[in-house]
Amino acid sequence: MAGLEGKTLGRYELHRLVGRGGMADVYQGYDPHFDREVAVKVFKREDEEMLRRFIREAHLMASLHNEHLVQVYDAGQGEIGDITWYYIVMPFMEGGTLRARIRRSPLAPAEACRNLKDIAAALDYIHHQGIIHRDIKSSNVLLDAEGRCYLSDFGIARTTTDVTQVTTTGNVLGTVDYVAPELFEVGRKADARSDFYSLGVLLFEMVTGQLPFSAENQIAVVSMHMHRSPPSPRSISQNISLQVERVIFKALEKKPELRYSSATELADAFCHAVVAGNVDVMASSMQGP
Repeated sequence: MAGLEGKTLGRYELHRLVGRGGMADVYQGYDPHFDREVAVKVFKREDEEMLRRFIREAHLMASLHNEHLVQVYDAGQGEIGDITWYYIVMPFMEGGTLRARIRRSPLAPAEACRNLKDIAAALDYIHHQGIIHRDIKSSNVLLDAEGRCYLSDFGIARTTTDVTQVTTTGNVLGTVDYVAPELFEVGRKADARSDFYSLGVLLFEMVTGQLPFSAENQIAVVSMHMHRSPPSPRSISQNISLQVERVIFKALEKKPELRYSSATELADAFCHAVVAGNVDVMASSMQGP
């Protein structure tokens, strides 16, 4: 898909490529009609099923309205040369992705609390609309200029009435680094609790700067999700209190019923633990040696 920079798709000027995905690439663009910067997500695959998924994503995102979901301005198709390109137009987020932010440095617990509350509000909202995201990860969270978080990318989301099932490890949708262990079992459907596990992985990543499980191949990562306890976040970062660690461990429970029952419950527990941990540190420092 090289060479779309500088082209015009529909009425949108495509300036620079800012993100690559398996299904689409994202360009920073300009909308002359409203005189504003936009992000233009352009479908790039020659695959009818993937195209249907892309168009479905546009309709799904346009039907949702929450202050921490990425808004859809427009969607359509246009010609560049003799090729038809399909696109989704969204606000351009100056803060980039949460993944890029984490790569600069782990987040302080207070900053992680703010981000988690934003993401949790969006996630609980879509769950109440009967939608499972299935791809919660740091690259699917965008930040505006003030650092507020917005959940994006509904390319593999499903409604709770869908009959699609995960049947084998090879057919698991989503990024293996974040996928809940139960989804590697034959016949298991993604549900809200599997999204909560992915959110727990993201929380671990925010405060430690790394994923709980990593290996040279995906099969090994799958095995870790299913059978290995996550490492202690406190062994990675000195900024993490025992209270915070307990919240993260609960979010990453192997059994879905042992996790938090909503994203907001997880966020509230984490933020409360951050405050409690700070109080303990202050008390210890006041007591002296």
